Amino acid sequence: MKSRNRSTSSGALRTLFAALAVTAFGLTTLSAPANAAVQGSAGNTIIRNTVSVSYSDAGGTAQTAVTAKVDITVTTVNAAPTIKAVTPSPGSTGATGATQVYAVEIVTNSNGPGSISLTASDGSATNITLSATTPAVAAPGSVFLGSSIIDPNNAGFLGVAQNVAVGGTITFNIPNDGGVPTDSATTGGATGNGIVNALTTGDTVYLYDGTNYYGKFSVTTVTDNAVGTGGSAAFSTITLQNPASATLPVAFTPAYGWMIVEAKTLNVTVTQGVITTPTNPATWTTTFTGTMGGQTGTGNVITNATSGLLSVAKYVRNVSTAVVGGTSIAPPINGGGATFYQTGVSGKPGDIMEYLYVITNSGTGAVKAVVATDAVPTYTTLRSSSAAYGADATGGATGTIAIARRTGNSTDQAIKADNSAGNIATAFGKSTGTTAGSIMTYYLGNGCSTTAGGDLTAGEIAYVVYRLKID
Repeated sequence: MKSRNRSTSSGALRTLFAALAVTAFGLTTLSAPANAAVQGSAGNTIIRNTVSVSYSDAGGTAQTAVTAKVDITVTTVNAAPTIKAVTPSPGSTGATGATQVYAVEIVTNSNGPGSISLTASDGSATNITLSATTPAVAAPGSVFLGSSIIDPNNAGFLGVAQNVAVGGTITFNIPNDGGVPTDSATTGGATGNGIVNALTTGDTVYLYDGTNYYGKFSVTTVTDNAVGTGGSAAFSTITLQNPASATLPVAFTPAYGWMIVEAKTLNVTVTQGVITTPTNPATWTTTFTGTMGGQTGTGNVITNATSGLLSVAKYVRNVSTAVVGGTSIAPPINGGGATFYQTGVSGKPGDIMEYLYVITNSGTGAVKAVVATDAVPTYTTLRSSSAAYGADATGGATGTIAIARRTGNSTDQAIKADNSAGNIATAFGKSTGTTAGSIMTYYLGNGCSTTAGGDLTAGEIAYVVYRLKID
């Protein structure tokens, strides 16, 4: 822990904190950075000391007492903020240049209000080349966070376990701030403006004992009182609400000097680089750094990157007369059993030839907008794969140009030449005609339509079959 100048009374406070038992049931308790600590008195607190001298005149008549006061303002101590949470964690991006937006929650550990900047930088990477533009920080700039302490004028709370029901509230006395800060700046405020040390209605805060954070709470009311005129300054008040779910009650044993620290969330966008090998997993680390007056706190998140890798293979078989060729495949089309070949298949005029596409995504991520096009070869005529597909040895009537199927879908889906639905989760198709040179277009994958291709997830395979008759 970094050393800081503190008064003897601050040292006594630390001893008191160590002696107090702290309990927490089902609430967020995250450890603070190594150089974070309870900072003692709240920044901007007015420590007022007034001397009063009474006297009588020579005749023994009491006179109006004379007074003199001296004010001391507690300064704000810069402290390393805590990156409390980064969500989602881990993140995920798909394809070169894809982005992931992270919500980065920052908590101040200072004893008073101040500005905290957020930056992001790339760390270690596996199977991915990161460019100078990654990660891209989506201009979060800085945040202005407030902070105060639990005042000693909380006799009913100090050392007593507190439970705040869901939706319930608890009110603490806190030191006044002299009316100096606003909700966004260290100056320009006024007494009675509902803002104390940049804490105001709607803020998100945690209670912080120097080791753990308790909460989180929402600020519902702040009463900003003026500086007192007596031996000490008048305190202000803050009311906190427990917005947690019914399964997360808040239990804590507060002590004088516990901090009430504000938290805010900034969105940061990181951008994927180029994956070296699409078939292998890729990850990289992003480090977020919060800085207040040269004091820094960091948090890391891992991004899992993916990339699709599409390949296509084409096969054919002679439906009319069995011909054995080379490099065979027996796809799960029409119940399986049919064997297709890449080479060595022949046919005579009038034979029905059946062609097969095997479109495979062998990458680690999805591919999108999958569209296949092909032309009816010269010397052939496009034929049907009718509803009675397996009995269509002679080619049947023209119209339906293909059937298709993808892994994960157990039913062969007809693709219609008139663009009517085969299955929106599998395939659509159309043809400009049946004779040689006619263009066949297939919209494939999950979410496809009659005008756009869909997605194939990692490891998914799409099969497309159509038939031709040799002229």
